Order: sequence, then C-alpha cells, then structure tokens
Amino acid sequence: MRLLQNIFAFFWALWGLVAFLLVIVIPTPIYAIVLFIGGKKYVPLFIWINMHYLSAIVLWLYGIRVKVIGKELIAKDKAYVFVANHAAGVDVMATGVAMTHPAFFLAKNEARYIPVFGFMVRMLSILVDRKSKESREKAMQYMLKTLREGYSLFLYPEGTRNRTSAPLKEFKDGAFRTAIAAQVPIAVQTLLNTKGVNNPNGVHLLPGKVTVVWNEPIETKGMTEADIPALSERVRNIMLKNLQTYSS
Repeated sequence: MRLLQNIFAFFWALWGLVAFLLVIVIPTPIYAIVLFIGGKKYVPLFIWINMHYLSAIVLWLYGIRVKVIGKELIAKDKAYVFVANHAAGVDVMATGVAMTHPAFFLAKNEARYIPVFGFMVRMLSILVDRKSKESREKAMQYMLKTLREGYSLFLYPEGTRNRTSAPLKEFKDGAFRTAIAAQVPIAVQTLLNTKGVNNPNGVHLLPGKVTVVWNEPIETKGMTEADIPALSERVRNIMLKNLQTYSS
C-alpha cells in the first residue's frame, strides 16, 4: 500500500508541476506589459492575485483543501510582518490563500534563475543573496521602506524548508529585527500538514487538507533590538503550541 501511495505521489507531483507552470505562465506576459507601461504601482495588485487567487486555483488542481482558523484576527488595512513555519513547497500557496491582503515576499536570489517562475519572482518579490552582506543590508532597507509605505511583508524565520523530523528549525532574526525597526506588529501563521501532502524529501505530492492557524498579532511598539531574542522565542512557542494542539 505504501509503495502504491509513493508511486501515485510521484506522478501526482509531476502533474502538480505542470499545473503550477500553466497557472503561472498565463499571467506573466500580462504582468510584464502592465508594469512596463504603468509602473510598479501595480505590483501589490499582482502580488495579491498571485497569492490569493492563483494559489487557490493551483491548490484546487492539486486536490488540496485549505482550512483557515483565526483569519478575523488580521486587519485588512494594517501593515504587518507576517511569519510562518516552512516545511514544504506548497506552503507559499497555502499562506496566500489564508491571507487578508497582499504582502511582499523575501525570496532567495537563486529563485530568479528558475525558468518562467524566476521571471515572476524578479517582478514581484524582494530578492536577497544571503551570502552577501551588501545584499542583505539592501534588502533590509527595501523591506523597511515597504513597511513604512503601508505594505506588509512575509518572511519564513526558519529561512528554508524544514526537512528534518523536528517540528521547527532554528529561527533567524531577520523578521523580528525588521518588525522592531519599523515598529509594526508581527502576525503569526502556523501551517499544519503541508509536509503530509508535499514531503520535501523527494518528488512527492498528494491530495489532502492543510490547516492554517492565525494568532493575535504581537505589537512591537516600544521594542528595541534587545527584545529580538524574546520576541523570536515567543513566536516560536506560539507555532509549537499550534503544531501540537491542532495536530492532535
């Protein structure tokens, strides 16, 4: 039975790749033309279309349902630094379906070289080369500018997908440093069962249900850099509690 499931998961993942590329390819030239003519003012709109609507279509094609808990806690007209755990490739799409408004994503510089998808990333994301101090500092300034203009950010504190058996990897401090520097709230999102439908340790995709849990945002007004470790630990404990509570 396990062997049959793994075979199905492999071929379903191949279908998933085709479905993802088809949905992404269609709007790409339209975005490029509009941005060339109308400028970057349309970027938030296209981010929202990708995050919320195209992600929903792709997940539907995958046979993945998303249940969202606590969405009413997130104000639609407020800037946040959104954070979430990161365990699988479908996380970004599940995150997008659960969002209340657009948020700029921080993407690894390597993503720009992915065929087709990389072009979309270059248009709509904040790129950073984590090996370059100059690139990290430039990305930080861009993120602060984005928040001060009233737009939200979305960051994965783990930095990359959690391919281990532990519930969470160690957190990097970038998301918390950014939120405190801009004095905007941290909004915590916990994703459950994304690894179950999309195991990151192989070519693996299955239909199923993913749950996304929001918690009450954490205010950072009055916090300083000295508060980063405590804020990071608080967010980590919220995610761990959600992973334990909703998984059981």
